[in-house]
Amino acid sequence: MRFVKAAKRRLRFWWQSLTGVMSSWSLVSKVVLIGVGLSVLQSNLYGLSACRFNIRRRKFVLSKPLAIYCFVVGLLFGFYYVQLIWTEYKSGQLGQLDIIKTYCYVNAVAVLLNYVTQWAMMHHILNYLNDVPLFSTINYFDVSFLAVRRFVIFGAVKMFGFPFMLQLATWVYQQHKQPELSWMHSSITMIPILLGNHLNNCFFGSILVAHCLFIQINNVLRKMLAEVNRLQTPLGMFLHKPYYRMQRFCDLADQLDELAKIYTQIAHFSRAYLVLNSFCLVMSLGINLFITTLGFFMQYQAIADYTFIEEAYDVTKALSHLVFLLVPFLEIILVARVSQDELIQAKETGNLLQRMSMEHADVRFKAVVDAFWLQVCTINLKLIPMGLLELDGSTVNKLYSTVTTFLLFLIQNDLNFRFSIK
Repeated sequence: MRFVKAAKRRLRFWWQSLTGVMSSWSLVSKVVLIGVGLSVLQSNLYGLSACRFNIRRRKFVLSKPLAIYCFVVGLLFGFYYVQLIWTEYKSGQLGQLDIIKTYCYVNAVAVLLNYVTQWAMMHHILNYLNDVPLFSTINYFDVSFLAVRRFVIFGAVKMFGFPFMLQLATWVYQQHKQPELSWMHSSITMIPILLGNHLNNCFFGSILVAHCLFIQINNVLRKMLAEVNRLQTPLGMFLHKPYYRMQRFCDLADQLDELAKIYTQIAHFSRAYLVLNSFCLVMSLGINLFITTLGFFMQYQAIADYTFIEEAYDVTKALSHLVFLLVPFLEIILVARVSQDELIQAKETGNLLQRMSMEHADVRFKAVVDAFWLQVCTINLKLIPMGLLELDGSTVNKLYSTVTTFLLFLIQNDLNFRFSIK
């Protein structure tokens, strides 16, 4: 009974502290808090993170019980899937081309590597979580929910829409092969896929937040650009006295100083989070590229078998495999598009600063604008995980060319094999 009362007191204190802090927050900050909270809880549940938020100290701390739980979860996961893969390898079933099983197993290997890398970087992740000024930066801007609804939709599609499509395709495929299997069996098959995509989803959420903040900075700069150029027109100089214009330029310079600081923080913490997730991003891109190539090749094989040897064409199997072909492909396109939009908005800041007229501006305002523009040029934000592949609009073109090259090679070898037998 004593423990129940203590738990109630802690829960009441936690709720009062949370509502007190969030009373002045915007709706967007509350939505981001829900997303961050879900991501942290998922990381704890999956055994990828032993960090928890301490309400009294108002910071993230390492938890020994969570660390033990993470270690146990990692061991159980590794033991189960290593044994399963070894059993199928010995029975000769691992060599069969099954895109769903292959996608599950390669994600299981990726999850095991993620456990090792995340545990090794636990202190760096903890310092990052405590240093990033996420909510103070979001609350600085007056952002309406309608302005960010597109980002919320992108996040929901990436985190919930794609896994649901894979879950549904897995269930349909398993019902077609083994009708006695339940929905729970397909859910177990999805566990490595969910764990393998979790860190990738977290990074995608960080891109969405950074993109939204860059847009807000540029919106403020556009309003400032209109006012600065208006104050320096002949009519503006006639209507406003020099003292008023000097005062306005000083106020705008102070605001630009704050925007420059926020811009630097966004770029710095975006790069820092990219470094923390570079390994899992490269693995995710490699897995999606491999599965996309394998999916196209399996579709070709099904059509070729139907054409050359008149083997029955399994429509259900083909449609299920098509889903597992399209979802990794769409994930790469979505990440590349949002990354490209973020980089465009980051560069647009420098373009807006260059368009500000400096002919009759205050000396301090000129210095602040020049310093901010030089800062944008010096940062030159780019997203290149492990220095291997830049995440931008060219990522999709590189994907097309890579998949096409591998497919031509595989199809040519398959056709040579088929005709050599004849």
